[in-house]
Amino acid sequence: MTGVLLALPVPAYAQQAGQCAPPEATVAQPEPWAQQRLSPARVWPMTKGAVRIAVVDTGVSAEAPTLAGAVSEGVDVSGGPANTDCAGHGTFLAGLIASRPMEKTAFAGIAPAAQIVPVRVTNDPARVDPVVLAAGVRAAVDSGARIVAIGVVNTVDAPELQAAVELARSRDVLVIAPAAVRQAKQRAYPASADGVVAVAPVGPDGPPKSSLLGAQPTVAAPAEQLVGIGPAGSGHRLASGPELAVAFVAASAALVWEQYPELPAIEVTKRLVATADRPSGQVPHPVVGYGIVDPVAAVSTLLTGQTKPPASREHISMVLPAAEDTGPARAAMWFVAVLAGAAVVAAGTAAVVTRARRRGWRAAAPLGRRGRDIPT
Repeated sequence: MTGVLLALPVPAYAQQAGQCAPPEATVAQPEPWAQQRLSPARVWPMTKGAVRIAVVDTGVSAEAPTLAGAVSEGVDVSGGPANTDCAGHGTFLAGLIASRPMEKTAFAGIAPAAQIVPVRVTNDPARVDPVVLAAGVRAAVDSGARIVAIGVVNTVDAPELQAAVELARSRDVLVIAPAAVRQAKQRAYPASADGVVAVAPVGPDGPPKSSLLGAQPTVAAPAEQLVGIGPAGSGHRLASGPELAVAFVAASAALVWEQYPELPAIEVTKRLVATADRPSGQVPHPVVGYGIVDPVAAVSTLLTGQTKPPASREHISMVLPAAEDTGPARAAMWFVAVLAGAAVVAAGTAAVVTRARRRGWRAAAPLGRRGRDIPT
């Protein structure tokens, strides 16, 4: 089924009256603007981001068709698995990261080989307790994920949250969090913590004017008018939310890490920063940090200190044309040259003979200053 995408604002993700949203049926046909902007398929022959990513959110539905086989049981911090998602927010974010390509639709995740570890910290993405969020970050680190993508906005700090971030850093796990806040003068946590990649939102026309940031952004990524998936059904939905930008940065980090598995987390961050699409003026920019994340450049750019370019995992064989036999052509060229030389010699000889006949075969007199014969 094709048609206009169902527009769902972020608050509509929240579970209402104990009922989950119906399965999605409307399928996106044109390539979404965010995919066009980032063009991840250009590096898929080298890397598809086969890295474990923990999505700290409302859970991730294992029933979503494009995430089939990509979602583990995960952890609900209140107990049990987290591979269901009635609210749909965590599934939407995970789909932006890791949705597998499917026929009859141009939508796919940025890192379509990533494995998702769902960590549920709330059923309403608009409400989260910082202590519970801290427990979610710790669970994500303990799950063995290399990347922790926090999909909820939190404006309250807590010692437990700081400790969870320190745990991630000590285990070389990359934490990515939204820099967005809901009200002016609020701070974003854990995006404000050292070592956390703070992500700002951008739309098709640049940074949204209504976005509020509670941390200095590290980089920016698409967050408005995004095509994504629901917890069930093969269709798509359209949504916006500043925290959704986290998905594109997490997926880009996964692409980098599969290509350069030996890099520590801090070097992955440096690569994302160094290759971002820079804004004009001084960086870090207060609205987009070092620029909009560029997964293609992050994977393929040869940075200072790197001794060799990224090796493609795709074996490319090229059949060269057979060497041309130039023997006959070369012989023909020599033959033409000899004929030309003989013609020149013959012409010169004829001229000498003609002049000799005119003089009665006498020797020529020396030439004067004007080239005339001197009279005898």
